[in-house]
Amino acid sequence: MVKGTIDKMDMAQLESLKNQTITKAIIVTMIILLGWIIARVVSRWLAQAASKKFDTHQTMLIKRLSRYLIIALSVITGLNEAGINLSVVIGAAGVASVAIGFASQTSMSNLISGLFMVVEKPFMVGDTIKVGATTGTVSSMGLLSTILKTPENIMVRLPNENLMKSEISNLTRYPTRKVDVFISLTYAADMALARKVLIDAAQKTPGVLPTPEASIFFREFADAGIRLTISVWAKLDHVKDVGYDLPIALKAGLESAKIPYIGGPSLNT
Repeated sequence: MVKGTIDKMDMAQLESLKNQTITKAIIVTMIILLGWIIARVVSRWLAQAASKKFDTHQTMLIKRLSRYLIIALSVITGLNEAGINLSVVIGAAGVASVAIGFASQTSMSNLISGLFMVVEKPFMVGDTIKVGATTGTVSSMGLLSTILKTPENIMVRLPNENLMKSEISNLTRYPTRKVDVFISLTYAADMALARKVLIDAAQKTPGVLPTPEASIFFREFADAGIRLTISVWAKLDHVKDVGYDLPIALKAGLESAKIPYIGGPSLNT
């Protein structure tokens, strides 16, 4: 009979412990869920406020850091509410971080490189850049990597460490771009007339800016003729159109003036 009473007490204690565990689990879940919601709301609010003073990249970084920080605080609060000894967790995390640190030197290098790029700002979200053989528009900039969208609609992920070590060409940093066209004239061509015809044709091409004025540069004396470069300036939005229309205009001008040329004008890409 005593054994039965003890068994009933054990069952009651187990049931009570079970109920307490379920209650704590619900409370922890609610705290973390609430923290996640607050993190989303606060990070968006901070991003809106930061966008008035900072660029897109820095705004995105502020948004992400604030979100992660609030979520981390909510998790710590939840664990504390559950009665978990945080000093033990932190100690274990410290030991784990040392072990992980040796295996994640690349990630740390990417992180540091990302922070340097935030300060240096060689490009921003929306810029078109060229890194090595890759050209694309910057879609996002994270702490570890940068995402590009190529003209072929392909996503390319570039680790920040690689970006810091590479030569980066920002193709859209400035509002205007120079467009070069290569052309070859025969040795029989009237160079003075050719210069006038080419300059006039270039300046009349839609999208070409009046200043700086179109110019012609000597490249070399080739076996078959004289190679020249015709340079004009255009706004970023008009570069593609000018790159298509300019060679056609130069060709038409030479043919109208009956100036002999070799092959046809080619765009310098």
